[in-house]
Amino acid sequence: MNLVNEISTLQTELESLRAENKILRDNKIVLDFEIDQLKRRLAKTEEQKEMHLAGKVRLKTLLDQTGASLVSGINQFNADSKAEQYEALVNLEPKAITQQVQS
Repeated sequence: MNLVNEISTLQTELESLRAENKILRDNKIVLDFEIDQLKRRLAKTEEQKEMHLAGKVRLKTLLDQTGASLVSGINQFNADSKAEQYEALVNLEPKAITQQVQS
């Protein structure tokens, strides 16, 4: 009887282990699928990040160029304005001298 009980216990344990093994295999399949999906999402996210960084670099370059053009334009405007003022002073000085001589 003792041997029969032991065999029965071992058969029950074997069936239990087989059922657990099947569950673990099914879980592994699900986890492998989830890992694959996560890898795809990661690749897509990294691609979007690279596109964002490239856009950021292009935008910074455009802003730098625009800033440089703006500063150059302001400097040119100031130089032209100073030149006009200088010319106006130069043109006024002979008249002022003539007027002083006549007085």
